[in-house]
Amino acid sequence: MTGGRIVLLVLLAAAALAVSVIAGANLLQTVSAPETARPQATPSGTGEGARARRTRRPARRDTRRRGARERPSRMPALRAAPTFESKPTVLGVSLPLLIAIEAAIGVVGLTGVGGALTVRRFRCRQRREYALYELHLSPHDEAKPQDLEDMLEAIANVVRAFPADRIRSGQPFVSFELLHGAGPSGAMEWSLGVRCEPRVAVALDAAISAAYPDVRLGQLLGETPRPRAGVLGVPGHVMRFRKQRSFVYPLLAAGDELSSPPLEAIAHAQVALGVPSAVRFQLTPAPACFEELARAVYRRHENRLVRQERWGLPEGGLTSTLNRAEMANAERTQNRSLFWLETVVAADTQEICRQLAAAVQARRGENRLRRRWLIARQDLYRRRFQTATPPLLPSPRSLVSAAEAAHLLELPSARMKAVPVRRIALPRIPMPPEILRMGAEEPVAVPPEGETATVPVAGGRRLEPA
Repeated sequence: MTGGRIVLLVLLAAAALAVSVIAGANLLQTVSAPETARPQATPSGTGEGARARRTRRPARRDTRRRGARERPSRMPALRAAPTFESKPTVLGVSLPLLIAIEAAIGVVGLTGVGGALTVRRFRCRQRREYALYELHLSPHDEAKPQDLEDMLEAIANVVRAFPADRIRSGQPFVSFELLHGAGPSGAMEWSLGVRCEPRVAVALDAAISAAYPDVRLGQLLGETPRPRAGVLGVPGHVMRFRKQRSFVYPLLAAGDELSSPPLEAIAHAQVALGVPSAVRFQLTPAPACFEELARAVYRRHENRLVRQERWGLPEGGLTSTLNRAEMANAERTQNRSLFWLETVVAADTQEICRQLAAAVQARRGENRLRRRWLIARQDLYRRRFQTATPPLLPSPRSLVSAAEAAHLLELPSARMKAVPVRRIALPRIPMPPEILRMGAEEPVAVPPEGETATVPVAGGRRLEPA
């Protein structure tokens, strides 16, 4: 169906181009210079010529006829025939009318294409399938700040759609969800999940393992990632957050390298409340052109500070300590991939959401997360939370860079205590494929006593006991 639509659009564009060429050729043939009026011949005895000759006669003849009445000429004077400028026509249609028709056809065509793309994107938005995969944490993995930024850059490149696909089908998202609820044993547990399309689950597992080698997404022993059982219900209350100031000012502070991950504080708050709750950080990659927009806004803001410094306006310009610190931290967010960040806290009551929001808003830099009012849209976003449906038009204040997202989504370390979370202690040790791993389907053969045990390794060599 998609290929047929593309072929139809190409044929329509070719037909429009052919009509334009034909119309242009006919227009060149019909447009000509307007005809000028030629002087008309007049009889010698009448008209302007006769009057001119009478004025050139001697004065004595004029004196004799001064009192006499002039006789009207029997032959009327010939007047110049009116001339009409020829207006250009194309196929019998005047040029202004043709231009109006072409403009109307263009407007109708563009409106139809825009409406068809809008309907298609809305349908793809409703039909796109997502799955929630559990992120199995490791007890001894800690990532460096640059590795975290590289991880978010890789995630952005995996999830981001090509421009043509984004125009036709929209942009998928990926979300990190902090869940506190009943676990497999029936007791309350805390877990971390990743919601994404099933086709990119393996690629996301590879991107996360580049920063956290022993962390696994939806699998334990290298098998295909499997979604988490169960679905989320409709919460009783939700809260949404966005940046308070312009996206030029980052959420990360100068000393974040020595601080604990923000997810640890949120996990402690969820466990301390002891009720089911969820916190979602939803990331939708922004188009690549927004990176140039971010640099332009940053440059304009910096130039404004410089002008204030030179012309003596009330602010101190770049000589101000506050302005220098803000611009230095804002520079860390430049030349990074950009995301639309949708932060949502869901629980049964508004009071529980407010207490969880205190932990979400605790970490701040030059900017901070501010609560958005949902007076008339509370029920709408409660229903959307179950399927993680993003808003149709994201706010400009929700734009964050990969550096800010990495600061927010750093995984909890092993020092997080008093939080019941399942961790996998099996490391990803590099082994040749011939060696049987723990948990494999084929059992390891144990030789009888006194016989030599052989274990195949890479290269066809065997290890024999001395």
